[in-house]
Amino acid sequence: MDTPTSHQAADRSAEDFLDTLGSSSADGVYAVDDEQRIVYWSRAAEVLTGRTAAEVSGRRCFEVMLGDDEEGNAFCRRNCPTIAAARRGRPVPSYDISTPTGDGRRAWFNVSIVVLPGRRRRELRAAHMFRDVTARRRAEAFAEATVPPPRVLAPAPGHRRRTRRSAAADLAVKLTTRELEVLRLLGQGLGTDAMASRLNLSKATVRNHMDRLRAKLGAHSRIEALVRAGQLGIA
Repeated sequence: MDTPTSHQAADRSAEDFLDTLGSSSADGVYAVDDEQRIVYWSRAAEVLTGRTAAEVSGRRCFEVMLGDDEEGNAFCRRNCPTIAAARRGRPVPSYDISTPTGDGRRAWFNVSIVVLPGRRRRELRAAHMFRDVTARRRAEAFAEATVPPPRVLAPAPGHRRRTRRSAAADLAVKLTTRELEVLRLLGQGLGTDAMASRLNLSKATVRNHMDRLRAKLGAHSRIEALVRAGQLGIA
């Protein structure tokens, strides 16, 4: 009987992660390999975009999503910032794109990224979770067009503006070494059993670390914890 290689085990772990994510989330989920070819497309992705998995499988994501930024420039493209960061294993902040849907309209999607482990060229590279924020974007545009901007007061002498980096640094200090290890393994797509084996801990202890990690990040799920950590720049 053949023994699975580490690459095969990693592939199965990532595929199991995607299946669980896609079946349990109301967000659309799709995943791409290193060449930006779509290798996974969830049922919710079909509903949100009007495009079936059969239509998009094997196509490059930028040819399917055709996403533009706020200024109408093409965000979805070959070697986009998202895939460039994923290739380096770096966290990717969430972002909004405007994209055409299968019924002929344009929708705004907010996209969050989970970087998937992989060394070989054809391995899974990044999972994209997206949700429709068209109503929110329209409300923001209406408010911007009709409501005068607020007056900005000069900061008081000695006031130091708090930056995202300082907030991330403060949070990183509050996370324990074990919680950071759990976060790192979570970003690699590992589940509770695999984390327990890797860290030589019981499954109950891993779940306790995960509960505290979610509480500190203000997240309601493991995926939201990953996204929140990426937004704060916590590796």
